[in-house]
Amino acid sequence: MYWPAILIALVLLMCQVSSAMGLLKVGAVIPMTGERAQTGEILKNALSMAVDDINRAGGIRGQQVSLIIEDDNDQPDLARSAAKKLISEDGVLVLIGAGSFEAVSEIEKIAQERRVPCLETSASVKEALELDGNYVFHMAPPLSQYFGALLSFLNEVVNARTLALVYENTGFGTAAAEVLSKDFTAMGGNVVGRESFELGMSDFRLILEKVKKAQPDVIFIASSDNEGAILMRQSQDMDINPKLFVGCARSFVMPQFMLGAGEASDYVFTIDLWNARLPYAGVEKFYGDFIERFLIAPRYFGAMAYACMQVIADAFNRCTDLTPEGVLNREGVRHALVGTDMISVFGPVRFVSSGNMKQQNDVRMFLSQWQGGILEAVWPRESALEPYIYPVPPWSLRH
Repeated sequence: MYWPAILIALVLLMCQVSSAMGLLKVGAVIPMTGERAQTGEILKNALSMAVDDINRAGGIRGQQVSLIIEDDNDQPDLARSAAKKLISEDGVLVLIGAGSFEAVSEIEKIAQERRVPCLETSASVKEALELDGNYVFHMAPPLSQYFGALLSFLNEVVNARTLALVYENTGFGTAAAEVLSKDFTAMGGNVVGRESFELGMSDFRLILEKVKKAQPDVIFIASSDNEGAILMRQSQDMDINPKLFVGCARSFVMPQFMLGAGEASDYVFTIDLWNARLPYAGVEKFYGDFIERFLIAPRYFGAMAYACMQVIADAFNRCTDLTPEGVLNREGVRHALVGTDMISVFGPVRFVSSGNMKQQNDVRMFLSQWQGGILEAVWPRESALEPYIYPVPPWSLRH
């Protein structure tokens, strides 16, 4: 006769445990389908691994972290809907936004409107986003800080005087070309070509003919997808020989770039934010565990995603603004994020506001180079992990 009462008590206890475990919900909106699905897979794996590590270590104040991922196909309207769903239906304490600038901007808007703290991993294409408010925290640097390492290399090593820009016709591509054009001109250089292309293009010969005619010292390519590899192969076919090629965006750090471009990937420089050999606490273990578990390198965006969860866990642990029931709440978590000062696998994280730049992490930028199928950090000198290869041999002298 006592069993029904005992069973009811056990059920109630399980519900309480389940409720407690569900209190610390984190929502992420990432592109799991579409052209950036491979990037999304790395982001998902890095976030999931971070949550597993946090929970395996005891969670936060005895509670487990729950990760809820929504796919936005890198589409702004889907990103907006996903953010709303995570906030209203799932009740997440924090959002993470990753993907194209257009999609992440919609996530930021919803986070600000609904007063939910949001960490975003995409570079801002403006110096000040009016809707950032106090709820958006930038893990990645803005484009205004993207090209310091490249510019110093062009000035100190290459002595570059002319530059041609080839970029995808997206918010990121257009803004990246605009910022680099302005910075290179301010350095005393001359932009001799600006050519945009649509996503999905496969024949760039007309564009490359114009670039070849301009004879630039440097050709800069901003491409988030496979177009970068195609541009390099066709540049080889057309025997276009600048002093160096420079890539920008996630596709240039992926193995698929090297595989797609083949030997044309060799010596290509790219803007980079992270390397697995950096001397940050936990980097070696993170990299080794990620490779063992997923059989692919996490690259900088995987490290940044893992770091997002480290930052959120740190904020959860430091949060002192609790509800009367002792439960974490969004406003308390936001206050804790403002005070972030820690070392993550991505490096130091502090969110600093200065002028129109709000809650921006100061990220060390690198210039990496593909050398024999391996991407090596080569510049600036004090941070280089391998020597750069320059001058770059012309196509006719490569084997």
